[in-house]
Amino acid sequence: MNWIADSGLSLLDEVERQILSGEYVPALEHLRTGIANLRNSYGTGEWQTLCAQTFYANDFLQHPVCRLVRSGLITGRSMDAGSGNIYHPAVIDAILGADPAPSDLSALAQARHSWELNLGFCRSIRGRHDFVRNELADLARASPSARILSVNNGYLREAAGFLSLSSLPEAEFIAFDRDPSNLAFIQREYDLPGLRTVRGSFRDLLSGETNLRKFDFIYALNLFDRLETFRARPLLAGLAAMLNPGGRILAANFAPELDDAAYLEAFLDCWPRYRSESELSELALDIPENSLRGQIVFREESGGSFFLDLRAT
Repeated sequence: MNWIADSGLSLLDEVERQILSGEYVPALEHLRTGIANLRNSYGTGEWQTLCAQTFYANDFLQHPVCRLVRSGLITGRSMDAGSGNIYHPAVIDAILGADPAPSDLSALAQARHSWELNLGFCRSIRGRHDFVRNELADLARASPSARILSVNNGYLREAAGFLSLSSLPEAEFIAFDRDPSNLAFIQREYDLPGLRTVRGSFRDLLSGETNLRKFDFIYALNLFDRLETFRARPLLAGLAAMLNPGGRILAANFAPELDDAAYLEAFLDCWPRYRSESELSELALDIPENSLRGQIVFREESGGSFFLDLRAT
């Protein structure tokens, strides 16, 4: 325990010295690689314990380097949202550049912001959004009367283009979320005639109480990172049962080899449920085989996340 605490503080001190000498980018990169090396020295359980006893302790939190990174637009908003909630819409907006940093930042703050945007989880979240944005654009061209279900996707930034297409008067887009503030934003922001917001729990969704009928495309960008397997499998099976013939589900999940997972865990206290290609594929085991005509798992462009792509018969 003392070794990692001493090593962690020593790393922060080294980074601080580089910053004070004006080596902003090398300092932040040193922090990035140094924290990854510490994580790689321990098993998952040990690492979680050590983070709780060191990186969240007062000596670390008060260190100038910790204060620097926690005042960044992405890290700061994530911590303000509670326990490193990188999925909060305000954090997603910062990651996507929908809500950019102020233009009058100091040289150090500008370096920190550019560095934050290049962290592995940020690149992966952008990769997820870019892929689904393109899929929705293709769907709009191929099936202008498609029925789409978005499950807990915040402000729907990935769907902004689709929801602004006045040429889709017959399309139906259902935004399902448990957070009323997300749904209120969606109602204010977008004006697709077929847009509808539905608030409820996953139990409501699976029980049929929401009366949502069938869909051609269902997607969840950020949901499965946060679900235990015993919850994820029945949810995925329930969503599959809501597909029209030939319909499709896309569900994203961080990969175990996500770049900068160490930063995510140590500095943001965020612990996603990473899943390998086979682990993500196994989430579909509760779906009857005869109801699927295709199932693949692939990486988004940055490599930090997998997509599970299911096609109904």
